[in-house]
Amino acid sequence: MATCTPNDPHEIQMDSESEGDSTMEIYAVSSSDMDSSESDDETESSKQQSTNRIWKKTACKPHLFSFDETNIGFSPKIDAMKDPTPLDVFQLLFDEKMIDLIVEETNKYQVFPNKNATPSTDSHQAKWTETNHSEIYTFLATVMLMSVTKKNKILDYWSTDPLISTPMFSQLFSRDRFLMLLKYLHFNDELTKIDDDKLYKVKPIIDDLRTKFKSLVIPNKNLCIDESLILWKGRLGFKQYIPSKRRRFGIKVLMICDCQTGIVLDFIVYTGSSTDIDLDQSLGKSSSIVMTLMKPYLSKGHSLFVDNWYTTPRLFEKLYELKTGACGTVRRNRIGSVKLDKLTKGDFDYTNSHNLMVLKWQDKREVFMLCTIHRPRMIQTRKSDWKTQKIVEKPECIVHYNKNMGSVDKTDMQLSFVECLRKTIKWYKKFFFHLLDLSTFNAYMLFKMKHKKSIHFGDFRCELIRQLIERYSQPKPIGGRPVTSDNPVRLTGRHFPSLVPATTTQKCPRRDCIVCSHTSRREKKRKKTRYQCDICDVGLCVIDCFGDYHTLKHF
Repeated sequence: MATCTPNDPHEIQMDSESEGDSTMEIYAVSSSDMDSSESDDETESSKQQSTNRIWKKTACKPHLFSFDETNIGFSPKIDAMKDPTPLDVFQLLFDEKMIDLIVEETNKYQVFPNKNATPSTDSHQAKWTETNHSEIYTFLATVMLMSVTKKNKILDYWSTDPLISTPMFSQLFSRDRFLMLLKYLHFNDELTKIDDDKLYKVKPIIDDLRTKFKSLVIPNKNLCIDESLILWKGRLGFKQYIPSKRRRFGIKVLMICDCQTGIVLDFIVYTGSSTDIDLDQSLGKSSSIVMTLMKPYLSKGHSLFVDNWYTTPRLFEKLYELKTGACGTVRRNRIGSVKLDKLTKGDFDYTNSHNLMVLKWQDKREVFMLCTIHRPRMIQTRKSDWKTQKIVEKPECIVHYNKNMGSVDKTDMQLSFVECLRKTIKWYKKFFFHLLDLSTFNAYMLFKMKHKKSIHFGDFRCELIRQLIERYSQPKPIGGRPVTSDNPVRLTGRHFPSLVPATTTQKCPRRDCIVCSHTSRREKKRKKTRYQCDICDVGLCVIDCFGDYHTLKHF
């Protein structure tokens, strides 16, 4: 019978003997993640409303709403761009206004926790200088570059060990400067903190990106809503546990995507009872999330695909009233006392009430679907049974559900290869870097649509990083004595040690030994010496270092 696409956990199939047990989890993706009170309320509401519905097995021919496909496309701002570069598209989301906000709040926050401190002149805090938008753009490029060149520790990016050294990072930032920017990176004013706002730390970035995401494109007919989980195992009041996800603990983000292009149109961060939604008590929390995300797209003839955490008869009836079709898996206790026949494998049964159809399909296990846009009929898939070689047939609503429901998971899959996330004790910084990844992905999809050509996501990110560095990177200040360039005759000429000549202020001056401070063969240390090589013009210890410098290419 049917088989499943490995990258799409939403695809409904239960006939693979080796994967039968795991695939059943699709139908309980968010059961543990759902509040018990919320589940009870929705079940009770479903029971009360089911008494008003008359289910009957009659000819079911859904009314399909007309959808104007002539308006599909880019927003006027993107449409006016001619041959945009990856940086041009990226800056539609991370524009200079947002970067200036980060610059302002980062400079403020550096003072905020240290306003009563009197740092010594040797501390890292004393070295702080105010940042600017060019440096923040370069900082973002460096963070994205770290995801391309993965290493175990942040300090490894500035290592001079020949085995793991990557000189590019030391050219962009000194190690201490990067760590200071990472430490004080901030997005909102601490002095105007709102106690009951769980997302206060990163709220300006969330609000700005949500507005921009909505304005990117006019989407196609089919939309889908699903959740994404950002790994977080630390203490957090709204941390979620979803056992069916690969990363079971984290911050849940509910996203709506265009099924055809994969662009993320909007998202909501789930924070429990304080989630920022237009709560409708008659619908419940999960259905209110759907109505909030679908608000700009109602009454336009769209078709929505959702999983069983959102699907209720009342929600689908509400969407139908607003000229929006819907299809999704549904939990058995949400459809009331619907009587359907006991089936053998491969068969289906259905019943309908006005504009709703409940379909039960028997594969390896029972599957329940609720739909307002499909007929109760079987259609052929592109797959064949491995035993009989016959083309596999499935109910139409299940085939279309499998085809359209994987957009959010595909986004997560592509981001997982190049994500900027690293371990941190500040949840809002990790979430900000996820928003950076999400914005980069949307910019990538827009770039592909605008140029009508295929390009790998990793190649797009590398080109974006290159353009950010070329435009915004500034020469890194180099402290201390300039390093003398390598003398080509130091290994072949006749060299003799001599004392460092006296100056007007010092009778016995000393110089740094170049071998002690630049060695790759032994532990580095800073050592002053009275001796030097006049020809090479470098300070050298008489014992060992003088000989190593003039006999070894790599000392």
